[in-house]
Amino acid sequence: MDMVTIFLMGPMGTQAFWIWLTLGILLLGVEVFLGTQWLLWSAASAGVVAVVCLTGLPFGIVAQVITFATLSLVMSLMTRKFMKVPGAGPDVNAPNDRLLGKQAEVLSGFEIVAGGERTGRVSFEGVEWPAVLKAGAGDAVLKKADRVVIDEVQEGRLFVTPVN
Repeated sequence: MDMVTIFLMGPMGTQAFWIWLTLGILLLGVEVFLGTQWLLWSAASAGVVAVVCLTGLPFGIVAQVITFATLSLVMSLMTRKFMKVPGAGPDVNAPNDRLLGKQAEVLSGFEIVAGGERTGRVSFEGVEWPAVLKAGAGDAVLKKADRVVIDEVQEGRLFVTPVN
């Protein structure tokens, strides 16, 4: 047997299409339950091989398997480029987290009110916020235009500490 004969062996055409399409759907179904994103690429590779089988090209089982394996491997290795890994960026559901660690400018206040909280108003990127001086800040005296660091955002209020 020569190499051409080996590459042309096995199911081709419509029969191979249904085999690869079924494999792709099964892999996609398993991926839905596992949620790993790794089987997604193998399912897509099986779909590509299924479509190539419909072209009528002489594409035997050996060529099909090599194409499937190569596509799966390359696409799996490039997962980080195509898909965001969880935890790699800011949480869309917590937009105020971008404020943490940033500096704001004191506009007014920070006197002691009922309950012992020292509240005032600060400006961050042109937006005025109600703010609370965190308990660990001691007896810091804050005047207008002083800078504070945003440590926490809770219920529409910024919890701040003075910049050292």
